[in-house]
Amino acid sequence: MEPFSFILLELAVIIGMASIGRGLALRFNQASVLGELLIGVLLGNIAYWLGNPLATVIMHLDDAQRLLEEVWRTGSSINDAAMHVFNANELAEGGISQELISFIVGPHAMDTLLMTMTLWLFSNLGVIMLLFMIGLENSVTDMIKVGKRSLFVSIIGVVAPFSLGYIASSWFLPEVSTPTHLFIGATLSATSVGITARVLKDLDRFKSKEARVILGAAVIDDILGLIILAIVIGIVSTGSVQIADVSQILLLSIGFIALVLLFGEKTVGWLVSKFYQVFSKFQVKLLFPLALAFLMAAFTSFIGLASIVGAFAAGLIVNDEHFGDSKKRSQHCDENGNFDYSPTTQELINPIESLFAPVFFVLMGMQVNLKTFLETQTIWLAVMFTVVAIIGKLLSGLAAGKGVNRFVIGIGMIPRGEVGLIFASIGKGLGVIGDDVFSAVVIMVIITTLISPIVLKWSIDRTMVKKV
Repeated sequence: MEPFSFILLELAVIIGMASIGRGLALRFNQASVLGELLIGVLLGNIAYWLGNPLATVIMHLDDAQRLLEEVWRTGSSINDAAMHVFNANELAEGGISQELISFIVGPHAMDTLLMTMTLWLFSNLGVIMLLFMIGLENSVTDMIKVGKRSLFVSIIGVVAPFSLGYIASSWFLPEVSTPTHLFIGATLSATSVGITARVLKDLDRFKSKEARVILGAAVIDDILGLIILAIVIGIVSTGSVQIADVSQILLLSIGFIALVLLFGEKTVGWLVSKFYQVFSKFQVKLLFPLALAFLMAAFTSFIGLASIVGAFAAGLIVNDEHFGDSKKRSQHCDENGNFDYSPTTQELINPIESLFAPVFFVLMGMQVNLKTFLETQTIWLAVMFTVVAIIGKLLSGLAAGKGVNRFVIGIGMIPRGEVGLIFASIGKGLGVIGDDVFSAVVIMVIITTLISPIVLKWSIDRTMVKKV
């Protein structure tokens, strides 16, 4: 059987399981990301315990990447490369090194590597599409219009959990490096406001003052979080905290965002008008935004920033007004008097994102080894991360000032969801976050994703009862 057949089967299983997880989560009124993550944990651990080669490589994907990169970089054999990548315990009989090598050079090694690369590719595309869609839901105008209240909430919402996370990590994990502490702090500073937005919409509170503060703060929070992520990645790359390198990354981040805010929308509008002279409206509305997202993601990666920064920025500067649409769905009457419904860019790209993004969450779940949950260290880390994650965002609510329900705003900023997972996965891929920390982060994400909608709904209902 040709390798492509195995890839098709693999994708069918992953996408099918993601759909099941999403369906179950929605059935119990939970965020779909939670179901995709949990189904990945279940699928990955069962396959790993059964000794499946693909599940083993995915469970230790960061180690496999480092090993293969060493082989490709030096041209040495797998065994020689392993001597440079793994420590003595990992190289010992029964260690992770021997387990990986047996699958990477075994009789079905080509099939395993091709399937792993396919999942890795789909997963990375999923992250880029996800951040692009988040950008599409906002706009440069939204960024500019947010008031001081949202600005203060977002700054405290990033600084507080980042600082608390760094301090707690230094206390609980004194043996790890400074870049690891920084990455943990950055992961805890992330916010996924999509869950909150859905709760506010379901409760018909989407236009309340609290909702506007939360959503406005979330826009700035995304930018601040991505800038922090870019700076931390730069620090990890250099191996130490160097002022010159940090300053360079900070200036690049600010310069890139400034150019996007000042000239992004006008440039996109001009380009779209030129493309309309050559291509049909449907082609431009679908293909131009995708090409722009990939181009800007590649550009930010090239200059040393995270590719997701470019994808998010691309979403910010694309809006339906560039394509002649002023409403969610533009309606045009043809010559026969029939309405022609033209879908928005977001509606066109949403099915593509829905295909790729779940692969990312399932893959993240498959890298969580449930054995680490039995370790006292992991449990304590998970408790510490969760407490810091909640306290840090509740503090941000205090910065909202008077005239609003500060507790509602703080709760609304708590969910980490997919953004926290993205940060953690980047850290795991760079080798600065180990299995125990990654598992603890996943537990934190699950808890904050579960409790936030419940507490937020209770708090809003309680506020409305008091007003009555």
